[in-house]
Amino acid sequence: MPAAPLPPDEAQRLERLHALAVLDTAPEPLFDAIARIASMVTGTPMALISLVDRDRQWFKANLGLEGVQETPRDIAFCSHAIRGNDLLEVGDAARDERFADNPLVEETPNVRFYAGMPIALDEGSGIGTLCVLDHVPRELDPHQREILTLLGRITGLALTQRADALDRSAGLAREVAAERGLRHTQTRAQANEELRRVIGSLENSERRFRQLFHYSLGLICTHDLDGTLLSVNPAAARSLGYPLADLLGRPMTDFMREENHASFAAYLERIAARGTDSGRLELRAANGDLRIWAYHNVIDDDDEDRYVLGHAQDITEQSRQERQLREWSVRDPLTHCFNRRYLAQLEETTGGETLGFVAVDLDHFKAVNDTYGHQRGDDVLVGIAVFLRDRVRDGDAVVRLGGDEFLVVVRDADDAAMKQVLERLRADAAAAPIAFTLGAALKRAGMSLDEALAAADGELYEARAHRAGQPRFQP
Repeated sequence: MPAAPLPPDEAQRLERLHALAVLDTAPEPLFDAIARIASMVTGTPMALISLVDRDRQWFKANLGLEGVQETPRDIAFCSHAIRGNDLLEVGDAARDERFADNPLVEETPNVRFYAGMPIALDEGSGIGTLCVLDHVPRELDPHQREILTLLGRITGLALTQRADALDRSAGLAREVAAERGLRHTQTRAQANEELRRVIGSLENSERRFRQLFHYSLGLICTHDLDGTLLSVNPAAARSLGYPLADLLGRPMTDFMREENHASFAAYLERIAARGTDSGRLELRAANGDLRIWAYHNVIDDDDEDRYVLGHAQDITEQSRQERQLREWSVRDPLTHCFNRRYLAQLEETTGGETLGFVAVDLDHFKAVNDTYGHQRGDDVLVGIAVFLRDRVRDGDAVVRLGGDEFLVVVRDADDAAMKQVLERLRADAAAAPIAFTLGAALKRAGMSLDEALAAADGELYEARAHRAGQPRFQP
């Protein structure tokens, strides 16, 4: 098994990696979310954010390789990926001379497919990869490659922002520690001596601290243990679009939706009990937009009055991209209907809810493609998707199962609701861009999603076998 050659800028690459101060740190929700989205988009059971150190690859995020935190570098697929700037895709590792005898291929976890996007901080070699793996050979489609490439770039940006936030927090801590130095002198004589020596330094420290507070791009504020704002730096005020005077002295709940007040109260209880807390906070800006702050806050209890020192980043755009990627992962790119991944999520989240399924199969669709070409066929698929969405209730969903097969999902269904949907589709059939056949079934308590889908398909096949009759629905 040939080991990957070292990148030509290996020393500089390791310096960039170690400067991030991220190796051997605890899992973080943002990076776990990126790995999960990568897995959802590609349909792979394993996804990693892998950082390639001198002699090992270490996983900042790990989905599907439970119990494994790192592997030797000389067997790491990612050691090959970081030498380039583009996505490295290995369709079948067992047939690739670089990996055929790799223990990761021959033994657990039996990797056969790998795709890794290098995480680059500048023009140099990657410090690691965002990668997805599978136990069977496969190939990504262009849409999946595009999203995986974008996710890799977002990962690099997130790692850089994380390091910047750590630097700013460390700078604040040093300034605060210097400011408090005189409080811990042991005797009056020592204090007098220290006073002469450091008073100038403290004045400079105070000035630097105020400048850091004022000019920092990070969002800095303090609040008391009831959540009332005591100080806010200009960057935080700009994020929310308020003048500083409109923020000071007001409870933070004034800038939150009412449904988030309970979670903010829970945050106040946590930080009062633990002295520190990290997470995400949703705030409403002056123009009504919602802003998402990723925060890391600590209690300052050295003074007589305890208060919370908060440091945050505005990740609104990043959160929007995450939501968009999650949406892409459950949407068909042609028709914008939901796809099969949506059904898998639906089964996990609906519990005992009764669902109705209406299977829709297009009549003679192959003839459309053969006669008029695939562009016309795509137009028909888009048209039937619009037709179906316009004739279901709010909250119901239209799913493209593949090819010319669609599915209408009726939420909180009963016999009456199913009858209404079927009658509406049949009555308006002439407005559809192509004829179609229907089959319907209810997913009742104790019934699996696959069983309900099979029942709806059975109705559809029976309707096709009896072309003279209407599709029937048995409550």
